[in-house]
Amino acid sequence: MGGKMPTALGRTIFAAASAAEFAWSLLFYLRPDAALAVLGRSVVDPVICRQYPLYLASAALAYALAATNPIRYAGMLRICLIQRAVEVAVAFIDWRDHTIATASFVGLARLEVAVAAAAIVALRATSSGHSVAMRRDRRDRGLVRLLRGFGALEVFWFLASTIFVQLGSRLLAWKLQDPYTTQQQGIALLIIGLTSLLAASDIARYRIFVWVPVASQLIGVLNSLNEIRLGSIGLSVAATQWAIEFAIAGAFVYFSRHALRATTRRRAFAE
Repeated sequence: MGGKMPTALGRTIFAAASAAEFAWSLLFYLRPDAALAVLGRSVVDPVICRQYPLYLASAALAYALAATNPIRYAGMLRICLIQRAVEVAVAFIDWRDHTIATASFVGLARLEVAVAAAAIVALRATSSGHSVAMRRDRRDRGLVRLLRGFGALEVFWFLASTIFVQLGSRLLAWKLQDPYTTQQQGIALLIIGLTSLLAASDIARYRIFVWVPVASQLIGVLNSLNEIRLGSIGLSVAATQWAIEFAIAGAFVYFSRHALRATTRRRAFAE
């Protein structure tokens, strides 16, 4: 199978996934009532309806970055496959609990299976090609550890949003009102978490994905502004959240720049 075919297929999958996630994020943020009406639901919790699409935008960013070089970033295809499986599992539970119609579940399942099949073809094609080993520099250790910790935390919050929902509600001291949108937000957190872990697994190859956790933290600032406007938190709580989010984003930027400067100096010396 030639190099052009897997490149084109991978780029199509990533670009389509990014566009779909971003479009759904934008619709959900601007018109949550219209977005939920498509699913036969209504707005129950305005806070989570404004929060979920913001984190979904970070997932859209991850796929957009992957589309820039689908061969180099082919590992994102595995995350795409995991997302498809989780989406179908959550939809199946909703169908089992009679919260979505059979026709809606079947339509969603067919779409997810089609995307998964295309991702498998692209993944097999890229895996069969020549793989270039990329060496990790010791200066990347701090960044790798940060990515691993952040990724693990996001995966934990995915579990607390989709499976152990009551636990997540207690940990955040937050009253669960809209289980469906909470689960969907959990899937967005899973993509962010897995992308961070992927970057940590091969930082030389996937360094660009550091911008995904950075974006998620900056987006968290917008979420706090929404919560202030909706009256769900006060300014003092928001200020604490902002301090944490800016600290995490700043740590990612610091370690990234530190490692990049060190690598640049080493290359210049070698030349």
